[in-house]
Amino acid sequence: MGNSMDFETYLTKGLERLVAQTVRGSLSNPRGSAFLLRFAAAAKSAAKRRDEAQKAGKYAPLFLTAKVTEKCDLHCPDCAAYPCRAKVTAGDAEEWLRLFEKADRLGVSFIFMTGGEPLLRRDVIKAAGKIQNILFPIFTNGQALDERYLQLMERCRNLVPVLGIDGSKERTDARRGEGVYEKQLANMAELKDRGLLFGVCTTVTKENLEEVLSEAFIKELAGRGCKVLLYAAPAEGEAAAAFGEEGKEKLQQGLEELRPAMKNMILINWPGDLS
Repeated sequence: MGNSMDFETYLTKGLERLVAQTVRGSLSNPRGSAFLLRFAAAAKSAAKRRDEAQKAGKYAPLFLTAKVTEKCDLHCPDCAAYPCRAKVTAGDAEEWLRLFEKADRLGVSFIFMTGGEPLLRRDVIKAAGKIQNILFPIFTNGQALDERYLQLMERCRNLVPVLGIDGSKERTDARRGEGVYEKQLANMAELKDRGLLFGVCTTVTKENLEEVLSEAFIKELAGRGCKVLLYAAPAEGEAAAAFGEEGKEKLQQGLEELRPAMKNMILINWPGDLS
């Protein structure tokens, strides 16, 4: 969006709209409303700490990426699980918890949890749930999203699944494996029914760029309860080479044109907007 400050302003306003929408529906989702109000207050406090750090000549980021595992239960070509601002890798859950606590003190408001498949590290996800001032988007193929995780996310509203969907059923299953798309639809229905915040991440290629930037695609996800849509260009391989700089420019331009009309969704070029 031109620079990171422009994007931070866009994200802040998007979160404010999300809070307002959720509060208006508070009778049906009181726990979700209460969490978002607390998080909005925590985010303002964190922004002040980042400003103070910057004035002191120190760097305190708004975002971090935590790659919690290399393991995955799928084998997608041209996997886009790569970091945005910073990459942190570590071992046991206690070490991760200390890192999350330090990030909280610094004023970090968002930590993107990636892999591999982060849901394979239940211990680390539980540790993240303890840090309520930070929102943890969890980039997941959704195959391990079970009842225990859903109950954890009901208790710890700062854990936000971001489900991988690459457009249509045919495109998604061709890349990720047969049945993945239907499982993600079932996940969205369950998350919506429980009043849980969730997003979608779509890997953008030369072949699906037009489809995933269409209003029809975005509105369908919004109708299923999705509030945040992240677009990730392929990280490596033939798809990345084919997408190239021209594809990245088309993606960014498309998002700039869509954002004013899609007021009920937060649209993110990941990690381009965060760099």
